[in-house]
Amino acid sequence: MTHRPPTVAVPILLLANTAGGAHAAPPIAGTPVSEDGTTIAVAGCDAGLCATVASGRYRGQWVARVAGSPPDDAGRVRDPRSGETYDGGLRLHGGRLDLRGCLAKVFCRTVQRWQRP
Repeated sequence: MTHRPPTVAVPILLLANTAGGAHAAPPIAGTPVSEDGTTIAVAGCDAGLCATVASGRYRGQWVARVAGSPPDDAGRVRDPRSGETYDGGLRLHGGRLDLRGCLAKVFCRTVQRWQRP
């Protein structure tokens, strides 16, 4: 009698791994535009994801360094006008990306909305 390894286990495992990817949340990375028309670059970085001002007066300054998974990524956010940093994060809502800031880790609100192209 010849022993044959099961051939069904691998295809089922591959199907299980690829099926979840088809419904994954859209990536948060990209170049959304802020309410005042400033372009923001959101890309991978050491923190996980970083948002940097890509145009306008504060070009090159970071505004978010977050980790986690969409739709909610948490970390630090920064006001480029004052240089102050806060707990906060990014929240993805379809084509909109909200920058949230928190005081005392309890009082959180959206401080800016970015529209994805």
